[in-house]
Amino acid sequence: MEPSRISEDDTHCLETLLKFRTNSALQETPLGGQEAKLMSDSCRKMKQAFQGAVEKELQHIVGKEHTRAEKAIMEGSWLDLARISKPEQQPFAHLTINGTNIPSGSHKVNLSSWYHDRGWANISNMTFSNGKLRVNQDGFYYLYANICFRHHETSGNLAEESIQLMVYVTKTNVKIKKSDTLMKGGSTKSWSGSSEFHFYSVNVGGFFKLRSGEEISIQVSNPSLLDPAQDATYFGAFKVRDID
Repeated sequence: MEPSRISEDDTHCLETLLKFRTNSALQETPLGGQEAKLMSDSCRKMKQAFQGAVEKELQHIVGKEHTRAEKAIMEGSWLDLARISKPEQQPFAHLTINGTNIPSGSHKVNLSSWYHDRGWANISNMTFSNGKLRVNQDGFYYLYANICFRHHETSGNLAEESIQLMVYVTKTNVKIKKSDTLMKGGSTKSWSGSSEFHFYSVNVGGFFKLRSGEEISIQVSNPSLLDPAQDATYFGAFKVRDID
């Protein structure tokens, strides 16, 4: 018989193995019962050879992965190991107003001083710089802002009885130096000097497609009336999903 051709006994053996192991691996269970009676000695030897080859290949694969892990440890690649074992955290930021550095003005004024690492403020995989929140990953983000205005008679009389209290959330493309207002909200209020206390809160939020490098900032009118408490004036963002 030609060496390149399989014998009839070997063909029968393969058919028998397939019959009894259609839905399970060859090495999964030992021979037994009807299968042992139907198999010849040569067939059993063939199965044992298959089992040995499979086990050897599995040991080779496991050994390679173990060697890679040991190599990473020896080279000090702890950061690489952490990235493999733990998925990257989704970007988010929650910034609270810095009440010690609030600008003056009555019209649209940039709020450039925010806390990002104290109290309730926190940031991850985003960047805060020069009063702006920078996006580091492309994606769809939920942006939000809550701005509180207040006035007490002990702060002195208001210059005008009717004042406009507005909030703007702006996106800036640094590369082309172009800014767009994504959200705004507010109202014109009549705060007479005869009232002891005034309070007004503006809350805006929405989903937006943002690209890496774009920056988010907040503008308000009459910033001297801002409530500096961390539960009153804040803004933030978190990534919802990737861009398809």
